[in-house]
Amino acid sequence: MQPIIVIGMHRSGSSLLVKVLQELGVFMGNDFEENNESMFFNKINDWMLFQAGASWDNPENFNYVSDDFKALMVDIVENRLNTIHLKKYLGSNKRSLNESDFIWGWKDPRNTFTLDVWKEIFPEARIIHIYRNPVDVISSLIKREASKITVTGNPTKTGIKKKYFGFKLPHERLFYHSFKSLDKQAAFVMWKEYVEKAFKAGDNSEILNISYESLIENPLEACETISAYCNIEMEQGNLENLFQSFDQSRKFAFVKEKYLIDYYKKIMDDELVVRLGYGNIV
Repeated sequence: MQPIIVIGMHRSGSSLLVKVLQELGVFMGNDFEENNESMFFNKINDWMLFQAGASWDNPENFNYVSDDFKALMVDIVENRLNTIHLKKYLGSNKRSLNESDFIWGWKDPRNTFTLDVWKEIFPEARIIHIYRNPVDVISSLIKREASKITVTGNPTKTGIKKKYFGFKLPHERLFYHSFKSLDKQAAFVMWKEYVEKAFKAGDNSEILNISYESLIENPLEACETISAYCNIEMEQGNLENLFQSFDQSRKFAFVKEKYLIDYYKKIMDDELVVRLGYGNIV
């Protein structure tokens, strides 16, 4: 059975979309990390980006990879999908996704850039792109990255750890967070990279584009659209409790902060912002 692949910029509501898909009966993984993402698929996407000299916050290099590179990635990833490591995702002894008798998928913002590889492996995959207004994305991204701490309990505070790093120069980051994401303008450029890439990935018959705002404002309508696109029979009763947890005040949360409104006014005339209907929020 072909998967449902969720793409879109970080902090755009994909975690909420995962909850919706789970309520619709889609298996999204047994190995979630803090953002409702499968660690099995995260590791694969991280590895592919690394091979292209890219990363989640600097994904551009993946736009320039060769056909030979993509073919090699397909071969290696297909092999990975047939190893014992898949058990982490499945949480069972099943070893093959192609032989699965249930609806399954995963979400990872990195899918946005590695999608060509995944489409070669799963040509009939259903792809859902979720997007959100840029200022709420930027605000959420900055808060998340600013809260991150240095790796392994602040290694730079101990003289031994400093000497270790100075001697070995290991491939280990002293800081988890993305410095780029802490800058509003750089984060906005990243938002545009992801959103533009996602919209170029296919037409409306190939990819379902849905906004975070429409999902929380009209959840029943959004779920009907999602279930129809994914060929899933929807039972409204299973979704009512989830709908009650949706916080509609998060639709344009940034309007509560003057400094974010001030930044919004600097980007509100951007072509992509206007095209997505975000050009006249305040």
